[in-house]
Amino acid sequence: MHGQRMTASVWVEGLGRSLQHALDLLESGVRDCSDALWEASMWPVPEPEPGRPFLGIDWLAVTDTTQRRSLAERWVARWSTPWSVAWHALEVLDYDLNGEFSPWSAPPPFTGHPHWRDLPSVPRAWSRSELRSYIEYCRERVRVALASMTDEQAAKPLPSAHRFAGQPHAWVVQGLVGHTAEHAAQIRQFIASAGPDAS
Repeated sequence: MHGQRMTASVWVEGLGRSLQHALDLLESGVRDCSDALWEASMWPVPEPEPGRPFLGIDWLAVTDTTQRRSLAERWVARWSTPWSVAWHALEVLDYDLNGEFSPWSAPPPFTGHPHWRDLPSVPRAWSRSELRSYIEYCRERVRVALASMTDEQAAKPLPSAHRFAGQPHAWVVQGLVGHTAEHAAQIRQFIASAGPDAS
């Protein structure tokens, strides 16, 4: 029994270190991204499919043609920007740590604004300061979530409301390391490719 606890402790500690390192990489990219690059697309984004739904804050589909066109244009313009990619990475990490096992909400000012729904409708890009605050929030979320993680909790299947329903929670949490680091690397590569004159 004691050996099982030690094994769980080691893998949890290793996972925590890896997640914190991934957040370090993301914070570095957010911190070093210039104003000129912050709202620039990192790669070409295709137009959304004509039938792609856009939802309002009331969770109802937007049906007005002009409004839908405006949302689609903003979705394309924002999808691959550093601020959008960082927001997405943090929201996924935050949400998946929770795993739909209890009510979840992002911290202010992101509260009530899920990335997948509100990316084209938020009135402005989130600032570097706001996203760095979210990174610090996620650091604490990692510490708290993993501090009480047991083998039983790690093996618990994700609820039906989660996009990976039925998978063990540990599988999804472990995947957050690669997901967060991948998006951090995209931002870092974009900054490097732009060169020192992109300010």
